[in-house]
Amino acid sequence: MDSVEVHIFSDASIVAYGAVAYFRYVNSRGEVGTSFVMSKSRISPLKKLSLPRLELMGALIAARLWKYLSKVFCGLVDGVFLWTDSEICLCWIKGSAREWKQFVSNRVLEIQDCTSPDRWKFCAGLENPADKLTRGENSHTLLNDSVW
Repeated sequence: MDSVEVHIFSDASIVAYGAVAYFRYVNSRGEVGTSFVMSKSRISPLKKLSLPRLELMGALIAARLWKYLSKVFCGLVDGVFLWTDSEICLCWIKGSAREWKQFVSNRVLEIQDCTSPDRWKFCAGLENPADKLTRGENSHTLLNDSVW
């Protein structure tokens, strides 16, 4: 492999939130491929949270996934890109954590501790593979999905 990148996508709904990680690799002939690495999802809390706050919880899972993967694949990864389909969440992550209320501030601080804010990018919701995590899809459906 000439180059290996990690791409982590996060998403949320009122039902669940989570993140999914992929390797994107380029071989010596310039051929590009991707491989599923891992995913993590959680059921949304019983206490009603706004969708942007749930998206932030998904982004936090993405940041924790990167923290774990960076230790496991230390020195083997050339770059990391973290993706969210929430512009509000992206604004929080790229801003100063002190600007926000405590709930948002605490999570933004941890995200910024695990990742560099400039690594976060916007991904349109229809192109976000983490969207499947938030729909409660069963494993059989995911196994037959070309994205997964």
